[in-house]
Amino acid sequence: MGGFSVMYRDYDRTPYLYTLQWAAKSLGLEVDIQRAEGYDWAQLLRDGTVDFLAENYYGLQNHRARGAPFASVTSAVTWRNEKLLVAPEIGSVDDLRGKKLAIRGIGPSELGAKLWLKDRGLDQDVEAVVVPDKEMGRWGNWKKIVGGECHGGFVTNLHVDEAVDEGLKVLPLEPYGLIANVTLTTRTDVITERREEVATLVRAAFDTSSLFKDDASTTLEIMSREPMKLMEIESEQALERTYEILRDELSDVPVPSVEGVSNTRRMTLARSDELADFNPLLMWDLSFAGSILGER
Repeated sequence: MGGFSVMYRDYDRTPYLYTLQWAAKSLGLEVDIQRAEGYDWAQLLRDGTVDFLAENYYGLQNHRARGAPFASVTSAVTWRNEKLLVAPEIGSVDDLRGKKLAIRGIGPSELGAKLWLKDRGLDQDVEAVVVPDKEMGRWGNWKKIVGGECHGGFVTNLHVDEAVDEGLKVLPLEPYGLIANVTLTTRTDVITERREEVATLVRAAFDTSSLFKDDASTTLEIMSREPMKLMEIESEQALERTYEILRDELSDVPVPSVEGVSNTRRMTLARSDELADFNPLLMWDLSFAGSILGER
């Protein structure tokens, strides 16, 4: 059996991806993990520079709507993997009315937060303050709450502990469907011509979810190698905490939620008119996942 190249950008994907690599190798499939230097995801996939992307599903669906032969086969996180952090005096979502919400100013983080506000009927009563990473650092939008400029904000799970240490609190919310990381997207010709290998990669994705959920020792051993260096994790305690956070946000099986597929289209529609008449189910080939679920 051959192998695939899988490309990512953000280092917080590496614990999952290197565990996927380990799981695939145990099934006889080699997975080459590569990091992208830019953001031209669609071209990298289209021209065959990479076999699979583990990033940017929300943007790739735009290209699929325009006819690009892209298809996603698994999604490791299918619910919003961000917490709503608020100032100590905020006791409920309704307390945010008339106040400001600090939103990370990048792609799905911004679009997803604004869609959530709309769905909760808060878009007219809560001011969305967009905070670029260059202003406060990556996922540093929570600093606007600490500084008193805003009263709440969505922050990805991996950065919540730091904000809580600074006096903020997590406001519990119902799960909200979004297609987050890691979603594996390829070209339809790869699926057609290499079905056995794709099936093995999807099986490895199922095994990766199981490893994270049920086998902490193996997962931590994998994470202690390349992911620990790339993420600049400085202690075993910090590594274990990172593992716990990633484990808890993973879906039990790497299959997208219906709500996640729908919401990811709806949020992107704000910037992409081509999605208006696009059925997002056309972006998915779940035949491999369906077969594995049937077995299990």
